[in-house]
Amino acid sequence: MDKGQFEVTDPDSQFLDEVLLSDQAFSTDPSRVLIEASDLHRLRYRLVEWLAESPNPKVKSDRKKKLAETLQMSIRQVERLLNQYFEDKLQEEGGVQRADKGTHRVEEYWQDYIPEVYEKSLKDKHPLKPADIVREVQRHAVVDLGKEEGDYPHPATIYRILKPLVERQKRKKKIRNPGSGSWLVVETRNGQFIRANFSNQIIQCDHTKLDIRIVGTDGKTLQWRPWLTTVVDTFSGCLVGYHLWHKQPGAYEVGLALRHASLPKDYPKEYKLEKEWNIYGPPLQYFFTDGGKDLSASKHVKAIGKKLGFQCELRDRPNQGAIVERLFGTINTQVLAALLGYQPSRAGKEQIEKAEKEACLTIDDLDKILAGYFCDDYNHQTYPDDKRFTRYERWFIGMGSKLPEPLDERELDICLMKQAQVTVQEHGTVTFKTYSYRCEELRPWRGKYVNLHYDPDHVLTMLVYSLDEEFIGHAHAINMDMQDLSLDELEQLNKEKNKAKRSHSNYDALLALDKRKKLVEERKQDKKQQQRSEQKKLREKGKKNSKVVELRKARKTKSSNAASLPELLPERIDYSQDKPAQAMQTSQVNKTSAIPEASEKRDIDEGKRHRLIIPKDKKLKKIW
Repeated sequence: MDKGQFEVTDPDSQFLDEVLLSDQAFSTDPSRVLIEASDLHRLRYRLVEWLAESPNPKVKSDRKKKLAETLQMSIRQVERLLNQYFEDKLQEEGGVQRADKGTHRVEEYWQDYIPEVYEKSLKDKHPLKPADIVREVQRHAVVDLGKEEGDYPHPATIYRILKPLVERQKRKKKIRNPGSGSWLVVETRNGQFIRANFSNQIIQCDHTKLDIRIVGTDGKTLQWRPWLTTVVDTFSGCLVGYHLWHKQPGAYEVGLALRHASLPKDYPKEYKLEKEWNIYGPPLQYFFTDGGKDLSASKHVKAIGKKLGFQCELRDRPNQGAIVERLFGTINTQVLAALLGYQPSRAGKEQIEKAEKEACLTIDDLDKILAGYFCDDYNHQTYPDDKRFTRYERWFIGMGSKLPEPLDERELDICLMKQAQVTVQEHGTVTFKTYSYRCEELRPWRGKYVNLHYDPDHVLTMLVYSLDEEFIGHAHAINMDMQDLSLDELEQLNKEKNKAKRSHSNYDALLALDKRKKLVEERKQDKKQQQRSEQKKLREKGKKNSKVVELRKARKTKSSNAASLPELLPERIDYSQDKPAQAMQTSQVNKTSAIPEASEKRDIDEGKRHRLIIPKDKKLKKIW
């Protein structure tokens, strides 16, 4: 019995009858037992992944509380796990990955020097053993650098740095390239060797930018070149599926290529295919790609693998993907080189101008050319390593001489592009890219959220799913039943509509602004006229009650009375005549000792008042 299922009332008691069962012993919920019996790291990863797929904040909050209750941790710890999941630090097998994983706590100089010594020995064709490199490092540190013991890496650290290099060299000796010998063998990044024993066991995927310039619907040469994503079977070399796109592919474009590879091909008559493309099926075990995040490291591709039952693996070296890389060279040399608009990857200025001038194919034309080449030519060429069979015959034999059972399209809807959290409106309608779609099954879902899955080549029909990814029905664009548009064409129509709307609205806005401006000017002029008229009325009213005339007459009489005794201005006196006049005046004053009469005194004062007294040290010119 579990220790948590009983409790002791008295720790010092020695009697067993005093041991009582706790409430946990009577629990009927088996979830705790299932959690303890399962793999904790994998369970935690699945729960955090379930939390990350929450469609809205309310559901996310509820799931966060449930997850904290299930794992018996705090909400903050759950949020930390969620951040680690989004940063790709949370591993399904080993929990949280350390931030310093793969690094060594030694100086960068030694991290560069140790591999350099080993690579140099390989280049000289005299590979050194790890023990020899340890001694070489010690010699270099002591003799060349003058370091003491402890200032250079420990032998154990040197062995750890050399271990991946030595293992990679051993793997190179075991296998020269993919397909060597009688078995097709590929090597993963973690050092695992995988043999392709039958068809669709190992599917390889990669993409490239094609060496051709194309035109748009208006006939003008586009500035970008199309991208091609291919899905190739390792056992037979057959091209199982592909996807042609106008921009650099991501995880969803890879999913579309996988969907095309997994379903039987049914092309319309306008493609004019002479043979049936009976090569299809999902990866049965491995999805083998390079190290790009848009391929195997993507959560979307991993989710597809979990649902379809295959495992994502990374190739160790570029030459491990020689089968799919060689196909890109074949397409450029055998198909695109003969077309107008061909532009080599290392084209000069003249070749680029020539390709832009000669380009005449659209992306639909290029899709027809590639489909005809893959279906009628490439897949039916002889297999390079066995001239007795074609690629298709080898694939058919590898499948047990029978075609695989086709998958239901609903199982592959996960490969389509996704538009999440769309609100259902009246009459079961939803909106996507300004267009309305109607689904009869959505009538009871009014006001709820649903998910839309769609094929970018046919966006007028949507696949409607619930938030729990349960299929509800098909939604079709309203009043567009007889048309078929791709995502690019739909976005182009929206751009043209918005452009026309903006130009029309801008013209109306300018007209309205002009009207407002004119109205403001009119009101301003009216206000000025009103102010002038009011001021004019006030002036006229003031003139009637004004006494300005009487005041002017009174001022005139006062000025005339004051003019009867005018004040004379002094005459100009010559400076040379000033001294004798002044001496004469002083002599007369000294001789006359008696007080003059009043008339004489008035004359003397009046003379003094009109006389200018000039100091001796000043000139008349300056003060006048």
